[in-house]
Amino acid sequence: MRIVPAVAILTGLLSSQAFGAPTACSLVPAADMSAILGRPVAASADDRGGQTKCTYETAGGEIGGAYAEVQLNWGDGVAGMAGVGLAKPQLEKVMGELAGLGDQATSVGPMILIRRGSDLITLVISGVPDSVGAAKRIYGLLNERLPKTAAP
Repeated sequence: MRIVPAVAILTGLLSSQAFGAPTACSLVPAADMSAILGRPVAASADDRGGQTKCTYETAGGEIGGAYAEVQLNWGDGVAGMAGVGLAKPQLEKVMGELAGLGDQATSVGPMILIRRGSDLITLVISGVPDSVGAAKRIYGLLNERLPKTAAP
C-alpha cells in the first residue's frame, strides 16, 4: 500500500465538515420522535460519509405504523434543492413548496427536503394523521439543537 494515497484519504476524512458532527439519532432521540408521532418508535442509525440518518418505526415495523426518517447531508443543501428544481417538470403533480421550514423546503410525495444554510435535511414521515405538522415539529427540534449556520 502506498503511503501518500492513504494519507490523502485520511486527511480528507478528518477535514470533512461531517467529522465530529452530531448524528441524526442523537439530535432527535426515539423518545422525542415517539412524542411527535404519537406512538412509541425505536431508532436505528445509519451514519456514513457526509451524512447521518436515523430511521424510526414501531415495534415489528408493522405495515401502516408510525414511521419516520431523518437524514442530514452536510453541505448538500444548495445542490439538493437544485436537483429538486430539475425534477420539478416530471414530478410537479406530487411536489409542493412548504413555508416555515428552513431556508427552503419542498415536499415530493411523503419526502420533505429542507435546506438549512448549506445543509440538506430530508424527512420521510408516514403512518401519522398530520405529516406536515410532524415535519415542522421535527425541524423545530433540529433547528434548536444544530449549530446556527449562515445561509450560503
